[in-house]
Amino acid sequence: MLLEHRFICPLINGIHARPASLLEEVARGFAARIELTNEKNRRQADCKSVLSIVSADIRHGDSCRLQIAGQDAPAALARLTAFLEQTLPHCETAAPAPRVPDEPLLPPALDQTHWHYLKGVPTVAGIACGELHLIDGQPVIPPVALLPAAEPGREWQRAEQSLEKLIGYFDEQIAHTSQPTVLEMLHAHRSLARDPALRRQLEASIVSGGNSLAAAIDQAREFFTGTLTASSNTTLRERALDVQDVCQQLYVQAYGPGLATKAPAWSKPVIVVANQLTPGQFLALDKKHLKGLVLGHAGATSHTVILARSFGIPTLVGVATGEARLAAGLAAVLDAEAGLLLLDPPMAAQRYYALELARLADRENHINHTSQAPGTIQTGARFELAANAASTEEAERAFALGAESIGLFRSEMLFLDQPSPPDETAQLQIYQRLLKTAGGRMVIIRTLDAGGDKPLPYLHLPAEENPALGYRAIRIYREFETLFRTQLRALLRASASGPLRIMIPMVTTSDEARWVKNIFQEEKAHLSATGLPFNPATQLGAMIEVPAAAYALPVLGQEFDFFSIGSNDLLQYFAATDRADARLAHLYTPTNPAFLQLLKNIVDQAHAQQKWIGLCGEMAGQIRCLPLLLGLGLDEISVSANVLRDLKMELAAWQLAESRQLLLTALGCPSSRAVEALLAQPADRTPLALLTPDLVLLDAVAADKFEAIKLATDRLFVLGRTQQPRALERAVWEREQIGSTGFGHAFAIPHGKSGALRSNSLVLVKFKTPVAWDSLDGEPVKIMILVAIREADAHTQHMSILAKLARRVMDETFREELQQAADGTTICDYVNACIGASPRVRPAAAAAPSLREL
Repeated sequence: MLLEHRFICPLINGIHARPASLLEEVARGFAARIELTNEKNRRQADCKSVLSIVSADIRHGDSCRLQIAGQDAPAALARLTAFLEQTLPHCETAAPAPRVPDEPLLPPALDQTHWHYLKGVPTVAGIACGELHLIDGQPVIPPVALLPAAEPGREWQRAEQSLEKLIGYFDEQIAHTSQPTVLEMLHAHRSLARDPALRRQLEASIVSGGNSLAAAIDQAREFFTGTLTASSNTTLRERALDVQDVCQQLYVQAYGPGLATKAPAWSKPVIVVANQLTPGQFLALDKKHLKGLVLGHAGATSHTVILARSFGIPTLVGVATGEARLAAGLAAVLDAEAGLLLLDPPMAAQRYYALELARLADRENHINHTSQAPGTIQTGARFELAANAASTEEAERAFALGAESIGLFRSEMLFLDQPSPPDETAQLQIYQRLLKTAGGRMVIIRTLDAGGDKPLPYLHLPAEENPALGYRAIRIYREFETLFRTQLRALLRASASGPLRIMIPMVTTSDEARWVKNIFQEEKAHLSATGLPFNPATQLGAMIEVPAAAYALPVLGQEFDFFSIGSNDLLQYFAATDRADARLAHLYTPTNPAFLQLLKNIVDQAHAQQKWIGLCGEMAGQIRCLPLLLGLGLDEISVSANVLRDLKMELAAWQLAESRQLLLTALGCPSSRAVEALLAQPADRTPLALLTPDLVLLDAVAADKFEAIKLATDRLFVLGRTQQPRALERAVWEREQIGSTGFGHAFAIPHGKSGALRSNSLVLVKFKTPVAWDSLDGEPVKIMILVAIREADAHTQHMSILAKLARRVMDETFREELQQAADGTTICDYVNACIGASPRVRPAAAAAPSLREL
């Protein structure tokens, strides 16, 4: 039996070594022959060979076809389908590199400083300070090892033993590693070590060519790195280092630990400089003291850079590492915002970059604090951000990243890779562990969504011509009623351990709804009769992913307690579009105005019945769509944990009225393209308050006015009011150079206009020690009020706000009130009242209303 599955490559960087190794890991668990075809270039690959998969050169958007043949083909199809839909889309860890100016934008405080620097391309943002440490990344192989083999048969036996030792080495590393990115890399390298293509290459070189193992490894490295570097795909070219790394590890297994990478011993912060560095060499470095990485050759998607990003190591690539000025032990600063390596920095630069490190640390602390707080819009109203998960481990990670609940737990993952379905006790234990992990937060568990394009071998369901529209989810429950009842009992019993909602997938008709509701009530009655504990208030809900259900909500609402929109399938069925068909990608878009109207109808009907309704699917995790979802009035969205922090930051910048207006405008657009253009425009949002308590800095320390202005512009960056603090800082200094803004009476009002601002802002700073400012009266400054105005508002706001503050500074009462005020809230309220700028008051988190209450 030949089974097929088509999909579109979702990865921006294509299927390179890490996702290929994960695919190989799944495929090698089955006896079936599994072939992958890139339908764009017609290249075929053996899914049990990483090198074969990457050679298929599968890029973002390429249409691919899996063909599976063998006795366990149905089980393989089920597992691979789950992998392609639920795991592969999240294998992307490479982030876009920061933009590099043609010439480094030097900080104003350092304009007059004489300094030496080298330019590079930043691939991991950040600032690093330390001494340079130079590394030669080339392994040294004993010349004797390269001599021809005296006995090819015995040499091949040695090769097989070395490969097995290498696989065992990776197994051991994997067993003792918990860092996700390192684990992914180790899995990728283990897959390369057991790759049949590598084994065939070594065997041919030794048995047929008479070469030694070392020479065979050398030839294999040259062959595979040559194949990869010849690719037009940048990501594949960068995987050549992975092959080199695995070959180097194989040398170590064959010829002893003397060839292993030695970790340098450091006692102070260092910046490593190397022409190139393999992932294994990077992992061997002491991360406690490694503060920065400078490479001659690497890219944003190389494993070395990906690992550096996961460890938060600022990285520059494309640097002239052979430069004579690069000397071991030389003090340096790596600035991955300006794209430069500053050599032997003067004292002014050292002080400036100490402030830069403090700025980045404060921003990270603010984001972490924000991510753990409930999701709120600008006015403080609550909007719940949940996460999707398929295991307790995924849920635990989601909560650590700020998830307020689990909006979709895919229970079908518990039924895969087993000869029979898990029994009630096994399921109960997993659900209880999940709810314990949730710690009192809501968890929505979707009942088994199998069949159709997600077959389970022990169900013995026949293959279908159109599985996406076939016999799946709730549609198979009547035939497998015992299986369904077992899961319901386990879920109900687990409800005694914490808040739980049960969600039924693929509901289409009221008959299905009533049948499920009856089963649900019968199982509750059974548990009551047997005395087993459960929460009788546990809610039963339905996924709205079939258009027929979208138009049957008044009837479905009589049977179900809540709803969740499955946007992926709903859009697919609504547009009659196979989402795996690249030719139809222009139709499979959530910004279709007709689809937005359908979503609005669903939410409005659910709320008319006082039903809670959320949304899960790819649309929920697309930041550009967030204001549309806010405008719909949803109670919750459930997303991949990776985007939670970014969504919470974006959420805080919106108001409900603005998002509703944006949705209405989108509904009136003639096409998806018009909606996309609308979303791409700068949003006309209600501005934030000019001055809030967190924009008041007390007992600040600054050596001069350079540092004073930097403290203020950095604060706007920390709070998300600007993403370009250096550009804003320079704009303020351009005005300062025209004439001192020291107004006298120990006050200064520096000001500037910039397109880098999110909202017009004031920052008030009270200095612990007065700062020299070249003021009109010659007195140092005790209080500084920074006026930062958006470029678009410069003509109407800039001079108006500045004039109001200048008049107030001339008022002795105003000055005395600010001098005596001891807390930020008092200062904020007083200044806003004096200049007629009333701040918006955000309600306390406990009292914050939900969007439905507004």
